[in-house]
Amino acid sequence: MNHGYSSPALQVVALCVGLISTVSSQDGSGQQGGQPVTVPDVVSMTRLEDTSFISGNSSIAHFSPDGSRFVVVVRKGNLERKTNDFSLLLYSTADALHSPKPGVLMTMSSTSERDAITKVQWLADNETLAFLGEEPGEKPQVYKFNVRSKKLARLTDHHTTVYDYAIDDEGQGVVFRAASPSMESINNGSPQQSSLKQVVINGQELISLLTGSYSPVEGQYIWWKSKEHAERQIPVGPDYFIPWGTLSLSPNGHYIIFPVYRRTAPREWADYRDTYDLIRMRLSMKLPPISEYLVADTTTVSVHSLVGAPLLFPTPISWAKDSTSVFLSSYLPLDVSDVAERDARRNNQYRIQVTLLGGAYRRLPKQDSPVAPAARTPLDVSLVQDVNTPPKMYVTDPKSGQKELLLDLNPQFSALRLGSVKTIEWEVDGIKVIGGLYLPPDYVPNKRYPLVIQTHGYDPSEFSMDGFHEYSSGYAARPLAAKGIVVLQAAGFKTQQDDDNVVKLKLGATRQESLKIWTAHVYAEGIETLDKQGIIDRSRVGIVGFSATVCYVGYALTHSQFRFAAASLVDGISCGYFEAIEFPDAAGEFNAYNGNAAPSGEGLATWMKNAPGFNLDIVRAPVRLVALGNFSVFSQWEWFVGLTFQKKPVDFVLIPHGVHLGGMVSERMLEEQGLVDWFTFWLKGEEDPDPAKRDQYRRWRAMGELQKQNGAQPEQETPPSIH
Repeated sequence: MNHGYSSPALQVVALCVGLISTVSSQDGSGQQGGQPVTVPDVVSMTRLEDTSFISGNSSIAHFSPDGSRFVVVVRKGNLERKTNDFSLLLYSTADALHSPKPGVLMTMSSTSERDAITKVQWLADNETLAFLGEEPGEKPQVYKFNVRSKKLARLTDHHTTVYDYAIDDEGQGVVFRAASPSMESINNGSPQQSSLKQVVINGQELISLLTGSYSPVEGQYIWWKSKEHAERQIPVGPDYFIPWGTLSLSPNGHYIIFPVYRRTAPREWADYRDTYDLIRMRLSMKLPPISEYLVADTTTVSVHSLVGAPLLFPTPISWAKDSTSVFLSSYLPLDVSDVAERDARRNNQYRIQVTLLGGAYRRLPKQDSPVAPAARTPLDVSLVQDVNTPPKMYVTDPKSGQKELLLDLNPQFSALRLGSVKTIEWEVDGIKVIGGLYLPPDYVPNKRYPLVIQTHGYDPSEFSMDGFHEYSSGYAARPLAAKGIVVLQAAGFKTQQDDDNVVKLKLGATRQESLKIWTAHVYAEGIETLDKQGIIDRSRVGIVGFSATVCYVGYALTHSQFRFAAASLVDGISCGYFEAIEFPDAAGEFNAYNGNAAPSGEGLATWMKNAPGFNLDIVRAPVRLVALGNFSVFSQWEWFVGLTFQKKPVDFVLIPHGVHLGGMVSERMLEEQGLVDWFTFWLKGEEDPDPAKRDQYRRWRAMGELQKQNGAQPEQETPPSIH
């Protein structure tokens, strides 16, 4: 089997690789009539608010404390106004099983990358909602809205961007996390003013220096505002840096708990152990992103450590009813003399109760839970979807089992030819992999189609228009399929344990390097699988890297014998030399992708063998680089310069206001349509007749001539081994 790699060991392994479940030979057209899917259909899709860990939201419906009402937040891209429109929909619990029309309480619109309505919660009076909201041209602030009187009140009027808040039960006190002045100036693209004649470079990022921001960017600030007091800053001191992270306020508004980074972590923290040794790895960096929880007293505005131990990831906090203590899972301090106890604390987190006045803690018995169970809602509100079924919201009575449709988020999809998606499985090195195959709406069995591989995982339980979570900026699955291109969304692990199984293969010196090598192998085997099924034309295969998979795709392009016809690398880490010297504080992370060696001295030879940027002479595919925001340019620069020096076709696009996930309507249109145009041009030889795109196609046709010239040159016979 020619699976695209030069390693003899993997060639032997590949002989054992087989398709577990094959693509159906039936027509995958989905709807027989209707319009093909376009990028505007994707961008204007109605979605529920983000309920991921990134946003801090966890539920679809927000029930009032007495359960009599609930609200849902929906978002929709408004193509005409170029805004993201967010609406609060109100339902009566008693009427929800009778197909009610929702009451639209209010709509707010955002022209930024942020959500216009988010972090919704009810107050104790059962008729007031609090949320973080913004309107076009304004900074987000904390609001209250009374569902009975329809009165909207703004609780904060802060001069910088507010990112998070927490409010007491009565709605009288609010704590919020906002950008520091230096952070705000960077985000707004305006440099800090400095009268200094010289600047000592110590901790600043390269991009900040080049844009005239000479001081290291501060973290965020935390502010407290109550009925009795105007907003007051919570002082954390110079040893701490306030990052992203959820604020937690006691029910009575007396205490605030929030995560911080330690600028200089205690030496003994290096003794803690976790599954991937992340604590020690992060502590080896100059500015270690190791967190801990602090607690602030809103009366005295004093701050102290909650536990005095590292926080690997934020953990749920549950408050005692009297607001005097909290429950959470945490490491414990190592300030004990008993050797066995100290060793246990080094390796384990415990469920504990912490008394806020005095800071005493006690370890809870295993049968006790530090997190109170969620209150039982009178109705279950769920989002029903699968890979071929657009999401609809249903409501179920937990007592009777009655289930009714509450809201069809996108009834307009019935007029579209969505095509169908097939879940396929294959094995790589004995590990099962799943992927989603997006077929053209007019798919014909036994016809070979161009293929685009989209990366970053696959979830068969989730409907997607672009192929990945509906918030990505790097994919366009259904619009590509509508152009007659098969799209493979790859690759997800079949089981959770498979991540550990990849590490056990020891394909590289570290977990990160092993996963990079193995994932590139997955792409090659996916191509082989679809080629054997007679589905694809292997001479017309493109691939997209986005976020972390820019590194993986870059590795496949430079360490694989398979000749991709086109590629795109969108807003991600390249695992390259320029990136490593740009961010020296993150040297340990970049070294881990490249043989666990430093990019200097003896380690440089390892980097030259493994790092994609040192092997660009192998690349034969035209490459489109997409930088979302100025910061992203640095990660793409090595590829751009390296390919340009070698007179290889490369297109570099900067979208100054683009963001990694989601973002503004106009930017998402550019991002996704650019992908569709790029792959349609290189895989099918087709151009969009839109006169506004003449310059784009003029560039690409010139690249095509350059590609022909490169094709006439002798190729290197054997790329570097993936080992």
